[in-house]
Amino acid sequence: MSDISESVMALLRAEGDAAAWSALLASDAKFEILRETLDGRDAVATRLANDAAMFAQLDWERLDAPGIVLAGKPRPGGPGRALGILIEGEGGLVTRFCQQMLTTPPPGPSAPMVMDEALRARFDTALAGQHAMYIAYVDREGRPHLSMRGSILTLGPDSLGLWARNGGGMPDAVAHNPNVALFYRDEVARATYQLAGRARIATDDATRRRIFDAMPVPEQRHDFAELGTAIVIDLDLVTGWAGFSATGQIDPVRLVRGA
Repeated sequence: MSDISESVMALLRAEGDAAAWSALLASDAKFEILRETLDGRDAVATRLANDAAMFAQLDWERLDAPGIVLAGKPRPGGPGRALGILIEGEGGLVTRFCQQMLTTPPPGPSAPMVMDEALRARFDTALAGQHAMYIAYVDREGRPHLSMRGSILTLGPDSLGLWARNGGGMPDAVAHNPNVALFYRDEVARATYQLAGRARIATDDATRRRIFDAMPVPEQRHDFAELGTAIVIDLDLVTGWAGFSATGQIDPVRLVRGA
């Protein structure tokens, strides 16, 4: 098995091509990564050859762990993320090749707090797409609360609005501590966004009307009498991505107020 690890590391370092990988793989070799599995020598060899440039950017070593575990670390100042690889073998050939990320990527460059139309549309249609957003806030006693909200919508490129029906604890909480955080997740597209900002209660009729009228109809029908509270959130941070691939985030964004 130690010979297998040395052979694998040699190909990882040298941008091995499909033929070189094929010679090291069993006929029924399996490649596994988050949300993807490939079966058979040819499919696995092609995939590993396609990732060769990414592998070669890293410095590889074997970890002291059960089985064969290889870790690839980015060189100082170099591109790429740390990768972990688990190898299983039999008869001198690799039967299973599992790949995972070992680190989260460093924050990308910050841009001004201006949500584009695509991002705004994603949040505005969250409930219709069955991706209702979550909001976290802290009450007067310092206890954190987390709730799912279907009424969240964008009021502009740097602010959100929501309707807290029947009063509830949120209006009282944000009046005492305006800091809130929000979370959006589309499991199908693997889009993930985290938001942070400062919430305030909207007392003017125009803002209340705008927020209530823009809510999805199912949310409006929870409060026919319009007795709830309109809340505006001035965003300070929006970070996330529109999806995730084997090589990392798709269309990452990091919006910061004052950037």
